[in-house]
Amino acid sequence: MKYIVAGAMILNDMEYADGHTAKGFLGGSIYAFNGIKPYTDDVLFITGVGPDYDAEMGDYFRRNNISFDGIKVKVPKTQYSVVKYKPSGEWKEYSIYGDDYWDEWAKLSRITLDDYLEHLTPDTKGMYIEASAKRSAFWGYIDAIRAAAPEINLMWEISTADTEDHAMEAEVIDKIKKVDIYSLNLPESMNLFATKSEEESIARIKEIGVPCFFRCGTKGAWMIQDGKAWFSPSIGVGTSVDATGCGNCSTACSLYGFTEKVHPLKTVIYANLAASLNAAQYGPYPHFTKELREELFKKADEIFEEQMKDPICL
Repeated sequence: MKYIVAGAMILNDMEYADGHTAKGFLGGSIYAFNGIKPYTDDVLFITGVGPDYDAEMGDYFRRNNISFDGIKVKVPKTQYSVVKYKPSGEWKEYSIYGDDYWDEWAKLSRITLDDYLEHLTPDTKGMYIEASAKRSAFWGYIDAIRAAAPEINLMWEISTADTEDHAMEAEVIDKIKKVDIYSLNLPESMNLFATKSEEESIARIKEIGVPCFFRCGTKGAWMIQDGKAWFSPSIGVGTSVDATGCGNCSTACSLYGFTEKVHPLKTVIYANLAASLNAAQYGPYPHFTKELREELFKKADEIFEEQMKDPICL
């Protein structure tokens, strides 16, 4: 496969700050997978699940022509969590099976080097990963991954936990320099870099020198590469049903744009369009079609042409 998304498959219930709930949706890194899927079918999902996976997600995979090749049974049952939102937009997540199973699942479902190597080829050009800067074994796999796929672009979505303490800055930057592109959001950047504004965070990201997809919530996002930052506003915020997973979705999509070598502004537009699909309902987008793909590419071209007349670029 040209693209690989590696991460957790989770089933979700959501509890929102206003008291309403939404239950029984696919979650975890399927949202990242759905950042690339709108634009190409040449993408594989690598994850560890329970033997119940077909009952829980089989219909969705078959409806969208998603390969099961990257699915491995590693745990007694697929993780099922509740995501509880605060009025601030922050959230906490806990397993319906309890803390002990969360810990067991986290250990057993880890993606190993062999899991990656089973699917990497010289034709693999991009891979999205979520990995702890401190704890993940992934950082020891990079040389072997690049040997198996010499032209690969590695996209790291930095976890919020890695950004909560400014003391982590040096370690996180060390990991950033091991990948080809990374992503974080505005609050995370301000915590990690001890910056006071969006502009200060952009300047710090430019100093690091590694391409970054920089998310600024419902305002929009920046693609920062080659010393410039290109901004495009969010799409479909007014009709959004649920923003869960939009960060993962847009981040993985930015890997697609970066790898396909499109203009950085168009990368952001692709990502914002993918996120707008994700936000249009509870759970991931239900059905990807050829017609949808054609519509997205056409719309992206139109938005790009219009925004390039007066681009927002720092």
